[in-house]
Amino acid sequence: MLRSLVGSEMCIRDRYKAPPILILHLKRFRTSRVSSIGNYFFSHGNQKITALVDFPTTGLDLSNHILGRCDQPPIYDLFAVSNHYGGMGGGHYTAYAMNFKDKLWYEFDDSHVSKTSPDNVVTAAAYVLFYRRRDYTELLSRQTQA
Repeated sequence: MLRSLVGSEMCIRDRYKAPPILILHLKRFRTSRVSSIGNYFFSHGNQKITALVDFPTTGLDLSNHILGRCDQPPIYDLFAVSNHYGGMGGGHYTAYAMNFKDKLWYEFDDSHVSKTSPDNVVTAAAYVLFYRRRDYTELLSRQTQA
């Protein structure tokens, strides 16, 4: 499942512990050439990678990538996505996030906020994915109810 997130360009690093919050930055820009003048480096031929990355909104299982012993299975659920529209020279950012209390998804676009469906958060504009380990979510829920 993890390899399918970004195909052959995914860099998988085994971890000793499963972090409570997992942030995945998707490589969305490709540089074909780098030049320099003195100590100044600049790139030419920048391209945005616009392929749809089909990431799970629930149940991202990292069991095969954790080297240490886990008390709970390292299962993650998505709670936010940062999106980028545009290119290297400029663009626009939006976000999707799940409200911790009402468990509903919202879209944030500048000053506009609207409810959305979890089915809408997987887009070709996804840039940064924010996952919370499932047992950590349960712990936070118990603490907020107390």
